[in-house]
Amino acid sequence: NAHLELMPTKRGHPEGEDTAGVVGPSGKTAAQEDAHSATAGESSARRTRLNEAYTTYEQVHLAMVGLKRGRATAAAVHECASRALATVKAGSEADNSAVRQAAVLLARQACAYPEADTGGIVGGLVQTLGTAAPATRSGIYGALERIHEFKGIFSAAGSAAVPDPTMRQLDAAVRRDLNHAQHHLRCAALAVLALAWMRTNTDDGRGAGLFDVVCRYTADSHPKVRQTALATLARQHTVGERLAVEAYDDCVVATKDDYEQVRLAAVELVWMVGTAYPDHPVVIHKHGTSDTIRLLDDAFVKICDMVNDCSVVVRQRACAMLGRFTNVDAKFLSQTFSKQVMSNLRRFAARAPRGYAGRNRGVRTGGGGGGGGGGGGGGGGGGSRAAIPTPEGDADVESDEFRLLDSGAAGAFVHGLEDEYQEVRDAAIESITELCAASADFSAKAVDFLVDMFNDSSDRVRACAIHALTSIGDRAPIQLTEEQLSIALSAMKDSSSRVRAGIYRFLSVATLARAEWIERLVAGFRANLERYAHDDQHAIYATLRMLGQNHSHIVSIHFARSLLGISEHYLSREARIDDAVYAGNVILLMNTKPPSRAAIAAALPDYVSTHLPYLRDKYPGCLPADIADSVPPRLGFVKQMLSRPRPDLSVAQLTLADSQRRVDGVFAAIVSALGQAAAGTGDDTAGVATLLARRARELEALCTGDAAPGRAEPDERRLAVAHYARLVGHILDTQAAAAAAAQMPPSPQRPRLLDLAARVMRGAYELAGRTAGLDAACKHALAGAQAFAHAAWLAAHDLAAYDRRLADKMVRELLRRMRGAATHTAGCAGQRLCEPALRLEKAWLAVPSSSSGGGGGGNAHPGGIRSDSPLQDFERELSAFVAGFRPMPFEPPGLCRRARARIASQAQAAAPARQQQQHQHQHQQPTEYNHAFPLRLSLSASVGWVSRRGLLGVAVGLPARQTVFLAPPAECVRPRRPMHWAVEWSDVAVALPLGSGESTAVRVSVVLRLPARAPWSDALVVRGAAVPPTHSVAEYFRRLADPALRFVCVDIADGGCAVGVSPVRVAPPASAHTRV
Repeated sequence: NAHLELMPTKRGHPEGEDTAGVVGPSGKTAAQEDAHSATAGESSARRTRLNEAYTTYEQVHLAMVGLKRGRATAAAVHECASRALATVKAGSEADNSAVRQAAVLLARQACAYPEADTGGIVGGLVQTLGTAAPATRSGIYGALERIHEFKGIFSAAGSAAVPDPTMRQLDAAVRRDLNHAQHHLRCAALAVLALAWMRTNTDDGRGAGLFDVVCRYTADSHPKVRQTALATLARQHTVGERLAVEAYDDCVVATKDDYEQVRLAAVELVWMVGTAYPDHPVVIHKHGTSDTIRLLDDAFVKICDMVNDCSVVVRQRACAMLGRFTNVDAKFLSQTFSKQVMSNLRRFAARAPRGYAGRNRGVRTGGGGGGGGGGGGGGGGGGSRAAIPTPEGDADVESDEFRLLDSGAAGAFVHGLEDEYQEVRDAAIESITELCAASADFSAKAVDFLVDMFNDSSDRVRACAIHALTSIGDRAPIQLTEEQLSIALSAMKDSSSRVRAGIYRFLSVATLARAEWIERLVAGFRANLERYAHDDQHAIYATLRMLGQNHSHIVSIHFARSLLGISEHYLSREARIDDAVYAGNVILLMNTKPPSRAAIAAALPDYVSTHLPYLRDKYPGCLPADIADSVPPRLGFVKQMLSRPRPDLSVAQLTLADSQRRVDGVFAAIVSALGQAAAGTGDDTAGVATLLARRARELEALCTGDAAPGRAEPDERRLAVAHYARLVGHILDTQAAAAAAAQMPPSPQRPRLLDLAARVMRGAYELAGRTAGLDAACKHALAGAQAFAHAAWLAAHDLAAYDRRLADKMVRELLRRMRGAATHTAGCAGQRLCEPALRLEKAWLAVPSSSSGGGGGGNAHPGGIRSDSPLQDFERELSAFVAGFRPMPFEPPGLCRRARARIASQAQAAAPARQQQQHQHQHQQPTEYNHAFPLRLSLSASVGWVSRRGLLGVAVGLPARQTVFLAPPAECVRPRRPMHWAVEWSDVAVALPLGSGESTAVRVSVVLRLPARAPWSDALVVRGAAVPPTHSVAEYFRRLADPALRFVCVDIADGGCAVGVSPVRVAPPASAHTRV
């Protein structure tokens, strides 16, 4: 007490004194006690708000908007759900307020959040089903169905499964509401019934019990309830629950419902039950006679009858459903194209007594199949023996037969194709197309009806019929009759380009029986070429190509002459090569089979064959690839032109975006193939090499050249990878050639292996020298490729035929290169070269040399190598290295650049000013020169992305297939900007060899003079030359001193330019000794 008096509370403390730090009787300061009181007040207020119901629709709407914005916290979600449940519980059964229905929607929306208590919300909603108004209960059922979609509350394995007591309470409420007077409540209860039934009924017959309950409501008094019941059955089938076969009768009865939506749902269910129990027997009783058919066939017949429905939507759905049937009996399929019931679908029966009414008893009796109601449309009750009019046609009421299908079901596709609405006709054509894929007989009958649809008034229907016939023709050629050909020719005149293109595709899969019909068709193509030349030319040529392939037995020499207007006895004028009609006729004739094509080409004038190279390049894909084999032997130059590769014209037809996407796809294929080659996976090395070469050419075609449509932006990095891909392709080819050479007897030289090794070495030097900015890993990869080329070149020699000292020099250069490449390569890539180098060196040291001047049987050279087992071990190690080499990864940086040189003006011979003026007017004339004096040339070029001027050189290709490499003086090479140079060399002296006296040309180019890593060997490897067996060590050192062998020259001007030269013979002056 004394303490309380000495330490008063803040409320009784004098003014002006701070009591924030004063400790009260509870051990807390005054500020802490005030904060605690405020927090307790807020918690009490929040608990009060959680139990407070919404009173206006605006409050519920604002809460829903707040949740939809996605920024609601867990506390806000919990508050909205609690207040929504309180609002729903506050209503009574007589209260049908919109506030309660909106609160149900708010509770459903709250359940979508992970933080929401789904079990509590669902439990609260289920508890209100007993007291809420009917409209509110309907909304609760809809909310439960939606919550199940994203939370799985009715699934035992769901993340928020509802407890069993709540499920039983829900089941009781659903069963009670199924008998409610309001139809919307019965509909909502039926929708939830199927979801809740599987949890509350765990016996083995739970599915059958559910279907019994739902099937009772297919005959409800309200159409919405009937529709919901059928939809519930369909949904159970889609989730995997097997439908009861007894539901078939109810579905058939529903197909005759007065309401459109009920009939739509019934059509779907008839198909579902029919496909679920295809072989279930259906017993049909009429006139005291019975017959049995399969349930699948009966379901097909019932849907055929729905094609005559009064509703357009139902007719469209029925026609579409017919295409989903498979394995239908052929006699029922055939009946769809005949309005008269066929004899194989009629059964004899005794005359029925007056007043008898036949009836299809369905699947519930007589074996449990499924026949539909109304099965006695063909029979009838009493009356006189006469034909009476019926909706299905005239019926004999005293007929001695009954039919397995109604008269209205006969000719279902005929009715569908003749329907006045194009949607129904489209659906019928699509179903015919699907059924034709399973039956060849049905396809043959469908062709005539589909061809008739070419005359339809709707463009869409005509295009759909054409597509259907094309699909049929892709599986088997369609034999057209003369009448069908006439219809197709009239359809070719259609104003719609889409329809005309479809007709062309259809005619390409059709066949004709007579040559006169082909002439009629070609005349139709000629008319369209004149009328629609810009739009239809390529499609017509593609059709003519297929016609030639399909009618080789009809196209004869007489037909070819008649088609081209060529007389057999008189000379004819050469046709114009740019005539579109003439080009189409040639395409038709040259696409026949090779024997027929060769005979036709031999009988036609020569100008037809000379036009083939032009037509092949102008119209790619329209002439066969082996057209050169059909050219007569007397036209060898034409055959040579046809044998060259065709230019890729597809790049020019691409847009920039399409080209860029194509570049990305090609580059991805190159990277994948490079990874496969580096890993050594797969046995088809030849296929990988071919793929790399083709993809590299395609990428360069897309990325190089001038800016134009179809050209992607140049990417130096990707071009470098493409160059390396071509190099890897050469490596794979070299390995294949080395494996083949190992199976052959030893020879001093192997030309094929030498040529491939030269390609690898030249490509590695070119890629390393021309690409600026490569990192260390890329340089090491190229060094490994050079070591591989060196080893393959050495493997092409028979070392037993060489002097031991010369062979030792050759082997030592290879080992030095491999050790150098392995030293500068880190990781596993270095081990790929280091370990083979050690094994090769060890094997070579074990090879003994023969005695000097010895004449052992294995010696090919005095002082050579004995061809015994140690040498064979070395050769095996060398072959193993070549065969087991794997290219290293090559991933250049993005800033790499390719060295290029562009010759600014044509190199020309230096001459006096007067001669240069004449040369400006007569620049095409060759330059005259004298062999006694060197030819003087002038060169002006710009060079980019070269690090040092000392690397630049000039290469002059002489007429005798010789190349002279010259180093320009330093003052002729001026820097323009970093790594860019201007070459101005006005006095390039070239000594020309003595020629034949005819005009010729020399080619001038700019090259890079790269230092050779192995001066003597690399010069031979790049040239593809082998070391002669007669060489000695002295010859080796003499050649090693040649400066030309210390460099490898790489062309960077892409071929350079040519200069025409003409020799001049100058007579020597007469002397006293020669004077007469």
